[in-house]
Amino acid sequence: MHRIFGTCVVLLYLAATPLVIAQNPPMTKSSSPPVTISVHDYADVPGPLLVLAEAQASRIFRHAGLETIWFACGPRVEAVESKACYLSDPTHLVLKILSHAVVKHVRDRNDVLGSALLDENGIGYNAYAFYDSVRSLADRRGFSHELLGVVFAHEIGHLLLGSHSHSVSGVMCARWQGRELLDISEGTMSFLPAQSRSMRDRLIALQ
Repeated sequence: MHRIFGTCVVLLYLAATPLVIAQNPPMTKSSSPPVTISVHDYADVPGPLLVLAEAQASRIFRHAGLETIWFACGPRVEAVESKACYLSDPTHLVLKILSHAVVKHVRDRNDVLGSALLDENGIGYNAYAFYDSVRSLADRRGFSHELLGVVFAHEIGHLLLGSHSHSVSGVMCARWQGRELLDISEGTMSFLPAQSRSMRDRLIALQ
């Protein structure tokens, strides 16, 4: 039985947050196999925005020592599309961009930006981003592609890290508040070092 896991919630506690500039972690050379991600856009995200968001997510993973390859797939897989659009396994993940959440317990909440689908063993290959909620927050905070890219990284991170992968800070923080929103705006969000190692180790073990 599958369950929705890893919902990404934002709480806007900005006033008390000190404006300290976050630094990107040093880039780590990847020794793990690349992760391929097929993107199915059901929300009609503008093409240039989607490309920039994918590039932002790629940078976040690259700083964690992982290489990602993104495939543009239509909402419905057609014969003319890459074979990658048909795949889902531990190194080929699926990202579906929906206009809004469809799961009952979160579909009426505009603070939930995405989710990942994991089974009871913490294994899953499908992640979701809820574009209407992302766009609403982006408009309020003056973000461009950065927020969507971090949502992509967060939900794919759940698929690579498994259950109980939320953290108190960084990309995998469950509740993005002032510190995290500032890092998003500056393009400096990153995985924690232990999370980066865990993702790399998990992928290397699959080789």
